[in-house]
Amino acid sequence: MSDDLKELNVITQARYQKAQAAMQSIQAEENKLRGLLNDLTEQEKNGRDALTGDTTMRITGGDLAWNSWIGRNRKILNHQLANVMVRKEMAYKDLQKHFGKADVMEKLLEYEVQTRRQKRAVALVDSIMEGKLSCGM
Repeated sequence: MSDDLKELNVITQARYQKAQAAMQSIQAEENKLRGLLNDLTEQEKNGRDALTGDTTMRITGGDLAWNSWIGRNRKILNHQLANVMVRKEMAYKDLQKHFGKADVMEKLLEYEVQTRRQKRAVALVDSIMEGKLSCGM
């Protein structure tokens, strides 16, 4: 295997692994935000159930403040999630590109190994044939 091809393979694999790590990081961030949105939905449901029977909160405007807080937080989380999804799409395209390069590099390495084996086999057959011819067979 040529040294240049080995070095190129190391670089290609490193870039592919870096792209994978970036995608995993973004996926973890997305999962966290989705979890926070689910928690907020659960808090909203529990708060709505609690506010239904609490006339004091309705009279003082606590229910409006609660709904406003829920709405603000949902808007913030959805905005953050949208940003993460945009980054995820870009990271996905980058990951696809690096996967393609790594795949091609793997095929090149396999081709080089097969070519080297074939050349050795031909050289071995040639040397055997030369040995038989020189022995007078």
